[in-house]
Amino acid sequence: MDSKNLHSGHRKRVKENVIKNGFSQLEEHKLLELMLFYSIPREDTNELAHKLLNEFGTIDELFKASIDRLKRVDGVGDNTAVMIATIGELFLRAIKTQPVKKRNYKKTDDLKELCKSTLLSEKVEKIVLFCFDSAWRLKKSVVLSSGTENSATIDIAKIVQTVLDTSAPISVIAHNHPEGVAEPSAADIDATRNVSVMLRKLGFSLADHIIIGEDGDAYSMYSDLAYRGLFY
Repeated sequence: MDSKNLHSGHRKRVKENVIKNGFSQLEEHKLLELMLFYSIPREDTNELAHKLLNEFGTIDELFKASIDRLKRVDGVGDNTAVMIATIGELFLRAIKTQPVKKRNYKKTDDLKELCKSTLLSEKVEKIVLFCFDSAWRLKKSVVLSSGTENSATIDIAKIVQTVLDTSAPISVIAHNHPEGVAEPSAADIDATRNVSVMLRKLGFSLADHIIIGEDGDAYSMYSDLAYRGLFY
């Protein structure tokens, strides 16, 4: 009972201090200790906070770790592993949804960088639709589908609905090859043609299809004269 009261009192003081003074006065291990209060209700979390920092080296690497990798650390159970991984995923998504709203992506190199920042770290194949206004400023990006390491399916109906909802005159598709090179497959070419034709019928334009390879290379189908005729 004395141990429980001690931990309870300590946690209350830590929380009150944060409410009063904010987070800036806390070192990284103290921030982790505070976070762990919410997954480990009745134990001292200071030692585990130090252990996690020693194991992963940096906060960045900690929040990139998978649930299975986190659970290999002694003292990390399901609740803690899921919480850390969830915070990491939320942070990653927050970063991905913060492109500069007024930036112009008309240059192919800028467009490639946008696609790389979205897809390069993904472990499975994902297909993303980017919607732009007439000045090539990003209006919206949507993950169309997630698949395996080697495949994902382009959902034309979802593309059409997204374009109609945003009234975006220009669209670009991007996907990654987590275990392959940045080159289009026969299926990629067919899907690009189908999407382009469908959007053209509705008065919209598919401007490019960017492919990101496992080594970070970015390939623009529009820039390849062999496929330029697919786009309108």
